Amino acid sequence: MTSRERVLHTIAGKQADRVPLNVFAGWNPGVRKRVNEKYGDVDAFCRQFNIDIVTGFLPRFPFGRPEERSEQPDLEHYLEMQPVIDPASSEILDMYCDGDLFHSVTDGLEYHQQDMPVFINVWGVFELSQFLWEKDGMPGTEEALINMIAEKEKMQKMFYRLAEWTAAAAESAIRAGADVIELSDDWGQQNTMLFSPQMWWEMIYPAEKIVVDTIKKYDVPVLLHSDGDVSLVLDGIKQLGVNALHPVQESAGMSFEKTRQVFGKEGCIMGGLDTVTALSQMNTEEIRSEVKRVFGQLKHSGPFIFAGSHMFQDDTPLEVIEAAYETANELAPF
Repeated sequence: MTSRERVLHTIAGKQADRVPLNVFAGWNPGVRKRVNEKYGDVDAFCRQFNIDIVTGFLPRFPFGRPEERSEQPDLEHYLEMQPVIDPASSEILDMYCDGDLFHSVTDGLEYHQQDMPVFINVWGVFELSQFLWEKDGMPGTEEALINMIAEKEKMQKMFYRLAEWTAAAAESAIRAGADVIELSDDWGQQNTMLFSPQMWWEMIYPAEKIVVDTIKKYDVPVLLHSDGDVSLVLDGIKQLGVNALHPVQESAGMSFEKTRQVFGKEGCIMGGLDTVTALSQMNTEEIRSEVKRVFGQLKHSGPFIFAGSHMFQDDTPLEVIEAAYETANELAPF
């Protein structure tokens, strides 16, 4: 099987020749530097460890980057503004998100020449809303949460606007050749959510459904990425219609077993390699045991793609990452 066949087979709920392998998203500067020094570049590392997936990224600033604005608009002004980036334009495919998420859509699609599946990351409504109030490189999470309470109706309108923009951007990526749309929207924190399940159902779900339904019109799979513990809305995530969920973060309190029970045996789990409690804390022998534990839980319980729970952090030794993927390659074949 080619990597593309293997991954699409798995996301469709079918058993491939082996468990697909991924690293997830981009590379933090420190890790990338060490990889480049040893392997020449990230692609060489991925070839060495049989990484199956490449991810391209759409931009996340519909109304322009914060440094391009003389002052910070409030919610009222954002509702009156028109996006400065046309999501239906071909130019959006060549735009870069940032230096760590360093593949544009066009860059990602080049990997079709290597028979690799191309995931294109689009940004969900809550995550995009945080970037409206980004300051000094930090997302405006607090401002977004305050507006969800203090300006509920206006924030709901903003979520719908952002959903329409994201849906159109996803369509552009799909028409260009995206194999899977990766919808990134962080709703969780340690052991609970950033807002109540009721608020998620009332404000997030209807807007996010616009994005997912638009993508599914093209018969393209959707993978949802959400950090933290989103156990309280697993039933809603299933109802959204996504095909795969990442990362099912154990270090935040999530359970692989419970996720399988609620999300369904046909739903694909991508993850298993926790960047918080495993990669950054364990030595090579410990990480090998951890990967064996994860494969023991996920390999035969339903569709599974092995990947980091997030980008590899700069405090992670390269030899630990290598040991994790060496072990994954040993365990992956069916």
